Amino acid sequence: MRHSSGDVHDWGVRRAVNTLSAFAFIYVAIETLAGLVGGKVVLPALFPHASKAQINGPLGDWSVATSVVLALLFALISQWPVIVGRERHGQDQVRWVTARRFSLLALIIALACFFLSQLVAGAANSGLSAVLSSTGLHPPSAPGDGDMETPIMLFYGILLGPFAEELVFRGVIMNGLRRFGRVFAIITSSLLFGFMHGSLVQGLFGFISGLVLGYLAMEYGLVWSLLVHMLNNAFSSGLLAKYMPLAPEVVRIGLGFLMILVLLVGVVGLLFKIRTLRDYCRSNRAPKGIYASWRAPWFLLFCLACLLMALSEFVPGLA
Repeated sequence: MRHSSGDVHDWGVRRAVNTLSAFAFIYVAIETLAGLVGGKVVLPALFPHASKAQINGPLGDWSVATSVVLALLFALISQWPVIVGRERHGQDQVRWVTARRFSLLALIIALACFFLSQLVAGAANSGLSAVLSSTGLHPPSAPGDGDMETPIMLFYGILLGPFAEELVFRGVIMNGLRRFGRVFAIITSSLLFGFMHGSLVQGLFGFISGLVLGYLAMEYGLVWSLLVHMLNNAFSSGLLAKYMPLAPEVVRIGLGFLMILVLLVGVVGLLFKIRTLRDYCRSNRAPKGIYASWRAPWFLLFCLACLLMALSEFVPGLA
């Protein structure tokens, strides 16, 4: 999909990036503010005798889930025509399912990419922790550090969170940018997705994994990016680490062998697909100058606000 650079301004790409960044800003603002108000105001008022541990624990879990539901309702109401497919711009519309078959090998490669993303983010976390060890600053959170001990947090982490994020960042944002080039749409939505995490390490993981999820949603459909997102969150939820010691030894060995096999097959499959992916990027690259649309005011404001949240995790008492 190639276009002449002279068409860039005619497409209104800057307006599209600005509008969709504003949508992302409002979505994250609703989720963040609802969580803060729920945890600091609503819960203490409803449960005046609850301890701080209860407010920050089981009761706070409900506040987190509720904040996502409120933000998701905003997304559904404001973007309903896009979600149900009434808003169409050419043949590149992101669909729930495309005609392209999603194979077992594609699933294995996607899961391997997530694992490699975890390794990259983990290495970045270790490096930052080493640098900060002699200072009074907190090290950043490593990917997968989230607490999913309670049923409501498992529901949030494995089902609700992935559904909301895929709908917003792939189903709406990437969908709204697809007509300016598939690669541009995938990278821009992944960048916003990474910044949305409000953490340097989690943001790095979010950006890399967003590229994988964006490609899956663009080529295979949102159903498959959602499935891979949920599987990744399930694996990183801590359930395996919690219940694996209770399983018979033969089960532990078999599952460990299976995970290693999946990783090896995925990495080898990815290496064989490198040339195909390179050709995909070349044939779907954006016209020259289109990335200048990242200077749109709402895009910069969204990135700046999320970056400030990310830097706050290093400051004692603010994280």
